[in-house]
Amino acid sequence: MKKDKFKLYSIILYILAMILLTLIAIPLIRSYDNPDEFIAFIDSFGAFGFILMMFVQIAQVIVAFIPGEIIEFVAGTLYGWFGGLIFCLLGVAIGQCIIFTAVRYLGESFVEKAAGSKAMTKYKFLRDENKLKTIIFILYFLPGTPKDILTYIVPLTKIKLCDFLIISVFARIPSIVSSTYGGYAFSEKDYISLAVIYGAILVITTVGALTYRAWNIRHSDKQ
Repeated sequence: MKKDKFKLYSIILYILAMILLTLIAIPLIRSYDNPDEFIAFIDSFGAFGFILMMFVQIAQVIVAFIPGEIIEFVAGTLYGWFGGLIFCLLGVAIGQCIIFTAVRYLGESFVEKAAGSKAMTKYKFLRDENKLKTIIFILYFLPGTPKDILTYIVPLTKIKLCDFLIISVFARIPSIVSSTYGGYAFSEKDYISLAVIYGAILVITTVGALTYRAWNIRHSDKQ
């Protein structure tokens, strides 16, 4: 009985933490009107500015409806394309670690309430242990796939936290680089490179989303 109450309190605390992170993230991103002014604003906080942005990045991973590309674009503006990449990968790793630990502790019922029973059924293919690591890499590598929901579903499998972090974080690198380089090009007022990058992203994302949709339909038919 006490354990059930503790889990309930943990869920409430987790939800409150997500709300707090969202309240921090959304106004900060909305203030991104002028890149030069935004950089100066963040720099005015010193080391705390980096910590503040890291909270925003972690919030993006935990709170699924915050678009990750926006945070990555801003990170590229602030820290350059490579510095932004390292920054985002660190935030992604921390956020995924938090989710993984929370799901493993709170159990399947927590995920079912958060994602819905349909999502639980939809991702049953992740229970195939022989192909699990390969599937995770492909889903996190392809643009246009629902990575945020997957981060909540994957901990329900038998994969180890270390393996999950290595596979998912490395698989995200191409996607994150494209966004951070876009932010860097924007801060440098290199609009030609920016147009080329986002034209390519649009094409790749469309192809990735259609590939995932076709694969998902075929897998659903098999189930």
